[in-house]
Amino acid sequence: MTCKANNCYNSTNYSWNDYCSYHENCLSKLRQHYSVSNIQEIETFETWFNGNCGYVINYDSSSSSTYPYYIWIVVYEPAKRSMSENLSAIRHDNWNTLSYARERAQALKGKLQNGSWGDTPMLEVHPKVNSYERFDSLISSPYVKRENLAGGIIPLIDFNLTNVERHLKPLDIVWAGRRHISGVPYYHVGIYLGKGNEGKNWICHLNDSNGVRITDWDSFLGGFNYGLIRYHPMIPFKHYSKIAEQIGSTWDANWRNGSYSLLNRNCEHFANMVVYGINYSKQVEDNKSSIVGTSRAAMLPLFGPLGLLLPVEPKTFNNDKGSTICLRNEMNESNGKLGWKTNDWSKWVKEWAEQEVPPKHPCRIM
Repeated sequence: MTCKANNCYNSTNYSWNDYCSYHENCLSKLRQHYSVSNIQEIETFETWFNGNCGYVINYDSSSSSTYPYYIWIVVYEPAKRSMSENLSAIRHDNWNTLSYARERAQALKGKLQNGSWGDTPMLEVHPKVNSYERFDSLISSPYVKRENLAGGIIPLIDFNLTNVERHLKPLDIVWAGRRHISGVPYYHVGIYLGKGNEGKNWICHLNDSNGVRITDWDSFLGGFNYGLIRYHPMIPFKHYSKIAEQIGSTWDANWRNGSYSLLNRNCEHFANMVVYGINYSKQVEDNKSSIVGTSRAAMLPLFGPLGLLLPVEPKTFNNDKGSTICLRNEMNESNGKLGWKTNDWSKWVKEWAEQEVPPKHPCRIM
């Protein structure tokens, strides 16, 4: 008796098993982490960004919907260095019959591997790519893994000196805790690039005084005094070669030199644009009332020529985008602003990113 998983011809251990031991362990782990039951179909496959991907279709018997067949896109990263294993299951959409769900899942597989959305896989996978959503709902699990590192799993010597690469992967977004502005703590944000032959870990970040810079880890940390946060996309928003070209282009052009703005063009805006394609700062949105002391609709009192209070419109935040954004629109807009260029830095970043792509792994999950 062969395994019921698509394109798997392994025998099951016992005549009553539906799946081989490999796929049975995949499903067991999925049920454990995401409570996915009533599995109707499973297929594992490789993509350019991860050798351990797959889709699962399950039947939700508790749903009153006439579309009870749900598609899940599954991505697995085995443990590496000091980083624990990661498993993400994204519930994509639902259909009224298994055959329709299977057809859609196969189309998704093709696009994630080499199809029309191959360079921007998140545009195909995210279920709300065309709707206006809060930044927190777009940059959150299961799409992006957030980890508090400093004071947690990273020993102080790793955090301050040379071993931080044990806890980060190239193109992770890193938040390093810094001083306060108007009583509000803030983080300096950069894109981790990898560790060079000279033993230094490199970061690309927007400096408030002289534009985009690529510096070593110690220079990036500067005067941090509390905390380090890692944001790691489980499915890329863009192809890593495109991100590398944008890093190369913005570094070469000394991008944003002389035009830094805390509220609209800060270090987080830059890192989010390059990695996610989103020109937005969560820190600004979360703290705008504390930073400026007023909302967009408020009136600021300023003395006019006659000593009267004059109404003055406050500054804009996040380029006046409001609290919700559309992922597809953001990615189209930011790609048009950043540019693409192949140079020594972009080649180096691409090589490091390629080394971090998880190969097909006997992980017994995916």
